[in-house]
Amino acid sequence: MIESKLVGTTLYIGLSGELDESSAVYIRSKMDALFSAGGMKKVVVEMSELTFMDSTGIGVLLGRYKKLKAMGIPVYIANPSGSIDKVLSLSGIYGIMPKVDFREA
Repeated sequence: MIESKLVGTTLYIGLSGELDESSAVYIRSKMDALFSAGGMKKVVVEMSELTFMDSTGIGVLLGRYKKLKAMGIPVYIANPSGSIDKVLSLSGIYGIMPKVDFREA
């Protein structure tokens, strides 16, 4: 599942459930539609409710990163759970999409 909110020029995208082969096409298309709408200068992907992610999910994130980089928009990852954080750390993705601690008020 994916939710989004534009606050000022920051687009917050909340992912929940699983990001794997069965959900990748849906998540990819929803994120691309959000990016096409424009209006953002920064994207924060909030992952506290994401319970599982495999290499397909890494591919989805990398593809969205490349699209946003071409637009000059930085991407940040917020609040991954322990298991998701481990997958992201091992993948090296934090080198291009820094992890931030963000708690919504």
